[in-house]
Formats: sequence, C-alpha cells, structure tokens
Amino acid sequence: MPDCCAGCVFWQTLRGASDETGRDRWAHRTEQSFGPWGRMLRDGDAVLGLLQYGPARAFPRAQVLPAGPPDRDAALITCAYVSGGDAAGAIERLVLEALADVKGRGMAAVEAFAMRYPDEVTPEERAALNHTLFDLAMLEGMGFRAVRTRGQVSLMRMDLGGVVPGLAERARAVVGDLRPVPGGTPLPA
Repeated sequence: MPDCCAGCVFWQTLRGASDETGRDRWAHRTEQSFGPWGRMLRDGDAVLGLLQYGPARAFPRAQVLPAGPPDRDAALITCAYVSGGDAAGAIERLVLEALADVKGRGMAAVEAFAMRYPDEVTPEERAALNHTLFDLAMLEGMGFRAVRTRGQVSLMRMDLGGVVPGLAERARAVVGDLRPVPGGTPLPA
C-alpha cells in the first residue's frame, strides 16, 4: 500500500487523519463483515492505483460531509490513489472494477462524493488534484447521478439493479473485454 494510504483514517473516523493501528483494526473489521474493501492496480511491484470502497456504514466521516449522508443500502467509494501517466484512466478503471465487485456482492447501489471542476481543468489534472472528492463529470459519464448537492460537493449514486445504458460499452472501451486484469488485485488487509 502506498505510504500515504497505510495509516490514513480520514474516512474511518470523525477525527484525525492518520493512525496506522486504527487503520489496521478498521481493515480487519471491514474485511470480516464485507470482504476485500478495495482494488489495487499494479504493474509488477509498482502500485499504479488504489481505490477504497465498502458499505457506507463503515465510513463515519461520510455521515458529516456536505451532501451526505450516503444511503445505508449503498457501497461507498471513498478515495483513490493513482500514480503514473494515465491518472484519469486508472481511476475510471478502478471504479469500473468496483462497480462489478459491488454488484456481484448483491448490493443495491454505489455512491461517491464528487465536485464539478471548471472546464479548463483537464481530466488528468482532475484525477491528480483530489482523490477524496471525485470528478463529477467522470462519474456522470459512467452513469452516476447526483442525489444531493451542498455547495460544490455532490453525493453521486449509481443503482445497480438494472443495466445502465451505455455502461457496458464504456467499460469495454476502458478495460477491454472485462476479463480479470493481471495485477488488479484486492487490497491486502
């Protein structure tokens, strides 16, 4: 796991941002009740991307964010870490893998907090700027819709009960034929 993520507990607590022991306890509890709570995109030993998600109730900070709280029936995508030349592509690929995983677990929906960036900020800059609030335009392009907006923050949702028009084609364009990706492994506990 990248150093900046190893002890980060921003989403796991209402106070504090770093606590490696607390992170380990949260990871163990969440893995016991939910299973793997994220995705990792690797190239050999190099981590190109990491996406954290799980049941909304596992992330206390989400209860107090603008536009929150998330719905209890949803999985919540909370944050991403990306490196390398294609940050926007890496985030999109990780989100698509998370959607497939969450749908496979039988959950009703996926939610994420997002903000709309000015048009002059490129998708690559948006991906590199903030990995806690996702790019609203990217999520809309994937089929998410705004549930609530407070100021610049929107809670975005994708219901997983039916097929989202265009999502399968978009997924194929980003990740190919949707076979498992070598190195696209679940996060370690």
